[in-house]
Formats: sequence, structure tokens, C-alpha cells
Amino acid sequence: MGGQEKENWKLKLSRRLNGYLAIVIFIFILLTSRLFFLQIVNAQEFSKQSAENRIRINPIEARRGDILDRSGQVLATSQPVYVITLRSMPNQDLDAVINNLSTILEDPELTPAAIKDLIKNNPFRYQPTEIKRLPASDPRAIATVTRLEEHRQDLPGVNISEEPQRYYPYGPLAGHLLGYVGQITQQELEARKEENYGLNDKIGKSGIEAFMEYSNEGGREVGLRGKKGAEQVEVDAYNRKVRDLITLPPTPGDTVQLTIDVKLQQTLEKAMDQVIAATKERNPKAGGGAAVVLDVKSGAILALASKPDMDPNDFVNGNYAKKQGYYNDPRLKPLFNRAIQGAYPPGSIFKPITALAALESQAVKPSDTIYDAGRYWKPGGVNCWAVHGNVNLYRAMAVSCNTYFQWAGDMTGIEKIDEVARQFGLGEPTGAIGLQGEARGILPSPAWKKEVFAPVWNRWLQNQEAAIEKKYAGLLAGAGPEEKNNLLKQKERELNQVKAQYQINYNFDTTWQPFDTFLTSMGQGANNYTIIQLANYVATLANGGTRWRPYLVAKVIGADGSLKKQYQPEVAGKVTVSPEVMAEVRRAMLEVTRSSEGTAGFLFRDFPPNIQVAAKTGTAQTGLAGDDKNSDFYGTFVAFAPYDDPQIALAVVIEYARHGGDSAGVVARAVLAQYFGLTEILNKPFNGVSVE
Repeated sequence: MGGQEKENWKLKLSRRLNGYLAIVIFIFILLTSRLFFLQIVNAQEFSKQSAENRIRINPIEARRGDILDRSGQVLATSQPVYVITLRSMPNQDLDAVINNLSTILEDPELTPAAIKDLIKNNPFRYQPTEIKRLPASDPRAIATVTRLEEHRQDLPGVNISEEPQRYYPYGPLAGHLLGYVGQITQQELEARKEENYGLNDKIGKSGIEAFMEYSNEGGREVGLRGKKGAEQVEVDAYNRKVRDLITLPPTPGDTVQLTIDVKLQQTLEKAMDQVIAATKERNPKAGGGAAVVLDVKSGAILALASKPDMDPNDFVNGNYAKKQGYYNDPRLKPLFNRAIQGAYPPGSIFKPITALAALESQAVKPSDTIYDAGRYWKPGGVNCWAVHGNVNLYRAMAVSCNTYFQWAGDMTGIEKIDEVARQFGLGEPTGAIGLQGEARGILPSPAWKKEVFAPVWNRWLQNQEAAIEKKYAGLLAGAGPEEKNNLLKQKERELNQVKAQYQINYNFDTTWQPFDTFLTSMGQGANNYTIIQLANYVATLANGGTRWRPYLVAKVIGADGSLKKQYQPEVAGKVTVSPEVMAEVRRAMLEVTRSSEGTAGFLFRDFPPNIQVAAKTGTAQTGLAGDDKNSDFYGTFVAFAPYDDPQIALAVVIEYARHGGDSAGVVARAVLAQYFGLTEILNKPFNGVSVE
């Protein structure tokens, strides 16, 4: 290489080195500037973000208030559970975390795919997904939590917190009455936006849990719902708590004490379960029933049951998903509270109402006697279930003579029967305190019949006329003058025929007929009432005419032990039926159990003389489509005791039982024996029922 070439090569190398040096200096200046920006300019902001990344503010769930029976027995409470949640985090290998979590939990139902589904279906994406709840009292839960803590480095985003969870120590006992809690819905959240509910809160959905959820009365908060607390904690990179910073403790909810007696409730439900099981052996359609027990002197609800069972625990411990088939059964409807939402044909337990109306109107005297040949003799009269011969009020009530009560109703008139029934609360919700969703029932009357059937026939007429108009519109479109004239005359004839048929049907179906009175008087026809209405009507008769408003809540006690609210008996109405008339009807009901031929005479023969029971049995056609009117019946029963100083009244229905006396009556016998402390009777099996 020549001298000149060497000089050129050195010059090129020098230029390249200078270029590289310039690049290095530029990069250095850039890095220095960025470092200055991070360390000096934005130091405060990044310091704040760092603190936020290691400091969490976690809500502390408040313990929901307890629900007690009248003696202080706990019916609903809260127990601690470990809640395992998973939240997405930066630089998190979510699939690896899910696989690790599934392996550690050792739950066959929580596969990685199942956990992914939980995350996918979480409606609140920015909230952690709840994976599993573990009761703190379960030793296996402690072992699971320990394993999770040991593998914390493999589970970024997994958090374990302790929360109170609703617990019902008696399981399904009084389930419909207590109700259940569940996740708040968006609709509920919007409705309660002024009450500081959150997206993940639990709320009472039915029963007492819903009725006593929360209210603000004059600036004072009352209800089962507590007030949340909060804790500020420092966490490490694995979302593991390092230390507590600030804690605001939660405030527990109020304690709600009910009027029911847990022992009476247990006896009632055990007896119902056994009677329903026996009934189901005879009729596969069986499976349901309801009962209400009242204090006749105050209206306090002493027991209330609906079958089949609803276990409130299923809605908080994850079992609901496994039992969806049961709870969604369209025939049994386990979530349906039959005691207040079901309207049943009463059958013969309505007959005391007819007797009250007949005697009060003076159309009938107690001693008036008729001859029952097995059927009421007027057109439209209904067969009696037997031939009873000569009957007056007392014997007719004892043997449940259909002929006598059809005659008594006919003599009295539907207007008076309707008036008396309304005074005793039939056909209207009782307004019971602590119960929501009461059905109205049906008290048939001339006005009711017209109101129900007039729209039916009006719609029929409109549809028939529309069909005729449509038919002739097509025929007339291409017709000539003469044919068109004939078609119009034919159309007019058809319209007149339809109107004539409408008038006949309308007049018959909207006008009260004699047979309507006959059926209503004996508790059939369109009669439909809730079990709580029937219990309340009998309680009103027992106490001499004061219709109390039933109530389930006795008092509300604050977390500090103070009495926040107390419920007192409330008079809903007083009947105008004379005391003498009511006394005669009560005496007639006593004959049902005391007479040798009384339909409930076998039930209470071993009760002591000082506890006489007045009652009425019923066997009601269901009136449901598909049921056999000759074999599908509801067994009904009402009673009060003691006869000479009534304290307790009740109404019971057993679906698809053949007779009220040997089904619903057997349940009533057990309840009354428990109430009056008749231990020997309780311990002795009766008609296949043993509630010892």
C-alpha cells in the first residue's frame, strides 16, 4: 500500500470513529436525560405509583345480624369462611397460575377449564374473581389455606380473605319463612343506590332476610345488613399482606327476633313430612303442603311451613348449582311459599262461614232440621258424600253434610255469605308483618263473576266478528253485484248468529246462578284462599271477632344490645257478627271432634278434658286441569284450642290427600300436642306419624 493510500485509509477510519463516538455520546446524553426525567422530574409521581402498588385498601365485610325464634334460639347466623379470589396482574402468566391453583386446591370440580370459565363469566371484570369458599371451621380448609400460602410465589394474583357467610343451623327448617341471601343484581343495586351497596354485596332475596334487609327510620338504620369496615395494608409482589396500616372495624347488623317457636316449627314440619310421604305412596302427584299456626289473642305467627323444603344454605354454600333440577321443578316449585302464595280451594273448612252468615241473617236457626237424602233437592244441587238423614247445625257440622250447607247458603243468599267472609279476612291479603308476596285469593260473588267472565266473552265476540269480516273481505273482492249482495246478506246472518250465541253465553256465565251459591256454601266452586287467610279467619272466630294482623317479627335489637324496634299486636278489623252467633258456630265445630260420628272424632280422643279442640275437616276438589275430580283432592283442616279459652288456631293443607281428617288433621294433632306439652301423646305414633 502506497503512502497516499495509507493517508486516505487513516482519514476514513478517523471519520468512522468520530461517527461512532458521536452516536455513543448521543445515546449517553439520551440515557442521562431519561434518568434525570425519572429520578428528578417524575420522582414524586413514580413514588406515589410505587406506594399504590404495595398498599391496598380492602373492604371488611360486616357480619349480618342473627335471626332468633321467640325464645332466643338461633335460626340464622354468620360463620367465617376463607374466600379465595384471583385477580389479573401485570407480568402474570395467568395460565400457569390457574394450573397451579387447580392443583393445590385438589377440588375435582375446579379444573383449570372450570376456573377459566369462572373468570370469563365474572360480570365485574375489574374485580377479583371468586374461585372457592372454605368454611373456617373445617380442618380441611386450614390445610388448603396452608398449602396456598406455602406456594404463594407460584400464585401471583391469588388472595385469601376471611369473610362472614350466612349459615342456617337448622337447615331447611322454616326455610320459606326465613328466606335466603344472594348476590345483588344490577336492578337491586340501582334501586338501592342511596344506601351504599356495592357490586359484590349479598342481599336478602326473600322471607325475613329480604323483609328486614335494611331501612332508615327517622335517620336510624334498622335491619340485618351491617356496615362495612376497611383495612389499609401493605402487600409484596405476590399480593401477600406484609403489615396492617389502618383498620376501620365493621359494624354488625341488627338481631331480629321472631314470634315463631322453633320446637313447634320442628313438630309441624316433621309431621307434615311424614304425612306427605304417606300420601305420595297413594298418589304420586303428592309432595306439597302448607300450614300456619297463630296466637288467637295477638295474631303472632307461632309456626309457618311450606312443603317441599327450601334450604337457605344452598344459596350461600354453592349447593344450589347441584340442586337446580330440584329447585326448578315446575310441578313441586320448592321456592314457592305455599302458606302465603298458594290459593287453595278450602272445601268444607269454609262451612263455618256459611253457618255464621245463615245464623246472623236469621234465615236459619241452630235447631232447624232438614232431611239429607244424599243430594240437595233443588236443580243444580250437589251430591252429599253420604246419606245423613235428619241434620241440624251441630250434626251437619260434625258429619260435614253438604246438603245442609247448600240449603243454609240457599236460604241465606250469596250477598250475606260474601259479606261475612270478607269480615273474617277471606279473599284479601292479611298484610302479615314479615311476609311478602301474599296472594289475594278468590272470594266468589256476583260482582266477581261478572268481572272475570265478561272480558272473556267480549274477547270471544271480537275474535268471531273479526274472523267473519276477514272471511267475507276475500269473498267480496272479486264478486259481481248480485253475488256481492247475497254475500253481504249471508255475512249479516252469520254476525247475528254469533251475537245471539254471545248473548246467551254472556248472560249465563256473568250472571250468578243458584248452583254458584250451592258450591260456594260448601267451600267449592271458585273459592280459593291462602292458608294464612284460613288460619286467621279461624283465629278471629275463636277469639270472638277480633281480626288481628298476623305478625312474624317481634323486635329488632341493635349490635350494642339496645332495643331498636318492637312490634305490637295490631287490630285489622272487628266483625259485626253477634257473639251469640259465633258461640253457636264454635259449639258446632266442637262437635266435629267430640261427636262419635264427627269427621275428626278420632283425632283428639286421648287429649285431656281441659284441652278440647274445635275443628273442621275438608276435602276439596283441586280444580286443576288434568286432575281427576273423583280421586284428586286436597286435604284441609282448621282448628282452635282450648275450646273454652282459645289460645292457638291453625290451618293445614296436604296436597292430593284423600281426606282432611287423616292427613292435615294428623299434622294439627301433633302441633296441638306439642303446644300444650302433651308429651305422652307426642311420643306415641298415630296414623303412621311419630314426632318424638
